[in-house]
Amino acid sequence: MRAPAWALIAGAELRMLGRSVPAVAMGAVVPAALGLLIVWAEHDTGRAGRGTAAGLQLVVLLTLTVHGMGTTTLVSRRTQSVLKRLRTSGASDAAVLTGTLAPSALLMLLQAVVLIVAGGGRLPGRPWAPIAAVGCGILVAGGYAVITAGWTAAPELAQLTTAPLALTFVGGAFWAARTPAPDVELWMLALPGVPVTQLARLGWDEPGMTTADGLAAAAALAILAGAVTLAAARVTRWDPRR
Repeated sequence: MRAPAWALIAGAELRMLGRSVPAVAMGAVVPAALGLLIVWAEHDTGRAGRGTAAGLQLVVLLTLTVHGMGTTTLVSRRTQSVLKRLRTSGASDAAVLTGTLAPSALLMLLQAVVLIVAGGGRLPGRPWAPIAAVGCGILVAGGYAVITAGWTAAPELAQLTTAPLALTFVGGAFWAARTPAPDVELWMLALPGVPVTQLARLGWDEPGMTTADGLAAAAALAILAGAVTLAAARVTRWDPRR
């Protein structure tokens, strides 16, 4: 039985990722190191709470691994005319983009498991909440990668061009972390880092979070994922920039 097109593309991307030491360092080591720094800070001070710390960790991984590494990969493949060739191979546009970004998402999931173990291995009491945060968060960060790749002329510029959208993730997460869970307003959920943090708080039973708050955060993140996906479909660039 022949594997779907996106899986074949993802497999090829994984093999290329394994051959690139800089890509592994930037996509795997740096985000994981920052996540471990958050674990250490939480163990040292205990001020944030397990749920808030987990939310910050997830946002760091979504921003650096899925968004940052995904943008670099897309721009590299577009510069090499790989995206253009894949598009003419019979694979759908969605399959090409999904296959190209899948390794970044898989790496992010593996990093999340490592950080949960490093944080003491305590599993969430409400697993649906962090699962929703990760699933919708990957869609948002992947859409961000497609959008950012559209205005990035070369892979070397990705660290600069990812900054504006990355701030909506990281800035939102730190804003939520500094705001008590019950005081987070609905309009704050427009920044993706806020609902991710709120869902992590609910998952790890942080005081002040209710199921209704978690459902509102999940709905906001799902709406953001849909809006970003639609925007990404409109701005995708397939040909190398002249």
